[in-house]
Amino acid sequence: MADERKPGLVSIPSDALRNLLNLRDEVPVFRQLLEDIIQIVIVLDASAVQGELRWRLGSRTNPTARTGLHEAIDSGVVIAVAPSFLKQEIEKYLPLIASETGVSLEAANTEWKLVQRFIRFYVPTGDGAEFALVDPEDSAYALTARELDADFVRTTDLDFTRMGVNVIGPDSDMVLRDYARATSVLVTVKLGSGLALTFGIQAFVEMIRGITEMIRKLPPAVKLILVTAVAIALLHPTSREKLIQWLKKIWERLRETKPVLVSISQGAVKHLAEAAKTSSTTRKVIQSRLRVRGKQTALSHARLICLRSKEPLSADEIARRILANGYSSRSKTFTDYVRRRLKQDGRFVANAKGLWMLRAAA
Repeated sequence: MADERKPGLVSIPSDALRNLLNLRDEVPVFRQLLEDIIQIVIVLDASAVQGELRWRLGSRTNPTARTGLHEAIDSGVVIAVAPSFLKQEIEKYLPLIASETGVSLEAANTEWKLVQRFIRFYVPTGDGAEFALVDPEDSAYALTARELDADFVRTTDLDFTRMGVNVIGPDSDMVLRDYARATSVLVTVKLGSGLALTFGIQAFVEMIRGITEMIRKLPPAVKLILVTAVAIALLHPTSREKLIQWLKKIWERLRETKPVLVSISQGAVKHLAEAAKTSSTTRKVIQSRLRVRGKQTALSHARLICLRSKEPLSADEIARRILANGYSSRSKTFTDYVRRRLKQDGRFVANAKGLWMLRAAA
């Protein structure tokens, strides 16, 4: 089920993709560069999670090794969700899983807690009666998939197909993982202007995020002064030369890290060509399985925004991201409209600070 990445000429882990996807959501200027990356929502059923646990407890020899599904989730290509009912199902079978894999119940519980970290739990608002007619124990997963408009349910249970739910099996795990690995290389090279960034992507993301957040909080008058100052610095010869020298110093400091950049050698070019081919091939396979969607409503955008975000968001931030996603609105009170729709939709809840999120298990 797992296959660890072998050292390559361009060393960029698939996990780097998640940081860049987060940056895409938070900083609109990066959206154009990163908008074509596939990111899908998958509901994990009990069979998928049991398979993950059994492999971790009974087959894994390297404690850092991951299944293809886990790596795809860590990369951000897959957003994994599940109804809170999953916890009851797994805890019911945990003693049996521990016995069959030859570990203690305590060890099985510890591993289960680790697995829960990469799953977004959700409490469905409906009763799922129509799904229960096929299989009552599967209704919570089908209902979650419908309410969150998920792309797939990850399962080996044929009952979901009878329910009319779009399913995906374990055979697709490696396709998703390979897409994440290849695309992380290509996107990083794209952002690196022809060079593969192998120093901390996280540091880069945090730097951009910090600068953007700082500017966003400035009063309008201060923003105008800042823009004017930058324009003057770029137009004035002496100021421009100082700015160039300052950037050169930063560049030299970056080059002192080990390593900072990898030159595009003949071997690296071949590696990148292979990554491009893999990314394109796996992308087509994934897209062939996705449902054709119509025009997305503001609430559809809000649902996906909340799924992507690990933290609750203000109505103002959700509205900003909806518009950044390409949604068109001429309303001068769009944030008020979004807040009103969030209040009316049972899938969303606000915390004590007025920040919004999807219904989650307490």
